[in-house]
Amino acid sequence: MRGGVLALAALSFVAAQPAQAACIDSPVASAARLHEFETMMLVVSLRCSRVGVDMRGNYDGLVASYRDHFESAATKLRVFFSALDGARKGSAYDRYTTQLANKYGGGSTSTENCHMMDGLTTEIVKARDGGPMLMAVANAMIQRSALETATCTTGVALRP
Repeated sequence: MRGGVLALAALSFVAAQPAQAACIDSPVASAARLHEFETMMLVVSLRCSRVGVDMRGNYDGLVASYRDHFESAATKLRVFFSALDGARKGSAYDRYTTQLANKYGGGSTSTENCHMMDGLTTEIVKARDGGPMLMAVANAMIQRSALETATCTTGVALRP
């Protein structure tokens, strides 16, 4: 249900785009997956702390290690959404990000999953490869972002 609400909300953001734009372009699609992955990991770290698994330090390490990647993704999405905002600069991006957080906030949490996600976060940081590992994991975990779902009418997600 939440995914449907998120898709409808994102679709309303892009409804003002020209009809020929059936999908977002590949750089925006990649940014959307990375941003959604970052949001998911933040929310998972918060949920895990509530069941006694503190992965916040590793999550913070992930964000610090790949700050440029996450900021670049956010910038691409802000530019995308700014075309839809009109006089309300930033509101579409803020609503989209909030809806992503709400989407992942309702997930189930177990100590086993928390330990797995914490380990995954650690491995991404340990890779120290400049981003390919981060992007591979983000693309594997977010195969089709909420933004792609809302904007791509072909049913095929763009791949970077």
